[in-house]
Amino acid sequence: MADRWYAIINPQAGSGKGKSDWPQIESLLKISGIEFDFVFTTHKYHSVELTVNAINQGYKKLIAIGGDGTLNEIVNGVFIQKRFPTTEIAIGVIAVGTGNDWSRMYKIHETYEGKVAALKEGKLFLQDVGKVEYEESKVKQSRYFANAAGVGFDAEVARRTNRLKEHGHKGKILYMGSLVRALFDYKPSYINIAVDGQKIGGKIFSLTVGIGCYNGGGMMQMPNAVSDDGLFDVTVIRQVRRFEVIRNIYRLYNGTILSHPKITGHIGKEVIISSEMPIGLEVDGESLGVSPFTFSVVPKSINVIVGADFHSVTSPATTVIDTE
Repeated sequence: MADRWYAIINPQAGSGKGKSDWPQIESLLKISGIEFDFVFTTHKYHSVELTVNAINQGYKKLIAIGGDGTLNEIVNGVFIQKRFPTTEIAIGVIAVGTGNDWSRMYKIHETYEGKVAALKEGKLFLQDVGKVEYEESKVKQSRYFANAAGVGFDAEVARRTNRLKEHGHKGKILYMGSLVRALFDYKPSYINIAVDGQKIGGKIFSLTVGIGCYNGGGMMQMPNAVSDDGLFDVTVIRQVRRFEVIRNIYRLYNGTILSHPKITGHIGKEVIISSEMPIGLEVDGESLGVSPFTFSVVPKSINVIVGADFHSVTSPATTVIDTE
């Protein structure tokens, strides 16, 4: 099994593209000569279970066919299993979701042919993973994430988007619609933040903790993030008027967000957050529990397939695995 890929397919991802596009993806994988087995998920967190079971059977190469949430579940399964060190597992992604921010960071081609070609080439990169501790129903929980986590406004937008998805709504416009509606309802909270002991506090509109630089479907909220430097990039947006948010939306897409006077960037290995009132959390687009939060980095802990044009700032050397 260690020589075969195990593909986990989320049929609901990308407004149903996980299911409708699978025959095309399957054909491309076969044409490329990649040997694989596959399974469809049937419920939330099923990818976690399937990942643990696959690794316990001896699979060490996994393909996530879905969105960033599917990848998140697979990463958590890799950390839950105890058979192999996490660095011995390779994860490839054929993104069919609506955000696909993780794939964007690693310059994986937008076409299925390009995504399969990346798997075939087998260019591996050892990236950091974030871990967050939070509360859900007054019980302390933890979750790993491969890309980014959002607190405050970010979490509220994700919550609204995910609720719409659960009620059968589809399409990329869901996120932007949720963002606009949340602008008129969400009120900033007083939040205490400590980044490696450096204290930041006040009325905070939004806060993002990133391994990668993209979230929200192409927004660059952490424009300087490096995914293998052992550090989080933290972007803090202080209380800001609605009109000012709308007027500066373009900064989220061109990488100049940190030039705004009410937005600051920080880096650190640990981020601790508390608040007067419980505030929400999202990781890799998935809605979780409430504050307080403790974020920590697990440095260089998972191997991922990246695009041919991706080059790390800190680790230019990469390895290549046999995909046959």
